[in-house]
Amino acid sequence: MTTASQAQTLREIQAGVASLIRGELDGFFGSLNLDKPDKVRDALLQFVPLLVRRYGQGAASVAADWYDEVRAGANVRTRFRAQVADPVAADRVERAVRFAAGHLFTATPALALPAILAPAARYTAEPARLTITQSVEADPDAYGWSRRVRAGACRFCRALEQRGRTYRRSTADFAAHNDCGCVAVPNWNSKAPEVPAVAYLASARTGGMSARAKAAHNAKIRGWLDSEFPPDEHEH
Repeated sequence: MTTASQAQTLREIQAGVASLIRGELDGFFGSLNLDKPDKVRDALLQFVPLLVRRYGQGAASVAADWYDEVRAGANVRTRFRAQVADPVAADRVERAVRFAAGHLFTATPALALPAILAPAARYTAEPARLTITQSVEADPDAYGWSRRVRAGACRFCRALEQRGRTYRRSTADFAAHNDCGCVAVPNWNSKAPEVPAVAYLASARTGGMSARAKAAHNAKIRGWLDSEFPPDEHEH
């Protein structure tokens, strides 16, 4: 079982990469002339996808090294090297940039920066998480992965954590929101309990759903959250 200290190391890696990308984006945005929103948007469309790709590749590579190191100390039977996940596709990043760039054409153009920073950090962390979950799927000695949350995590993340239970299905997604501090950690314990079916449902991607299907999905998950983690529990 991955220790709390090892999970914290992975979380710090992700947080460090997010801090770096925020610093570069902040500096780049500050160099732009907000009086020319069209040019600012176009500059961001060129800069941000490349930035997310570069840092996403770095985050995935470091996550792979972390996986190999943790695995080496787990006394498993076979040899295996973590599989580095691909960076997020440029078109996903571009959609986020175009959406955030809408602020550039308003009286508050500076709001475009935080609107870009949040998804950029999430898309940068995604390859690191996928490196863990995809490596677990390919690892002959792994029995799934567990979600570990940061202190003060939202109730959605705490519900998905399932207190040490394991996601075993190869189709399991790692649901993450902007500023999500959760990490996926491998599990080599064959006796670890599996998460309930509703946790898989809650982790599912909703991007490909119709508006009606997405609304029904969200309503079901809200009902589960309200029953398992009432809104006032640990919330401020």
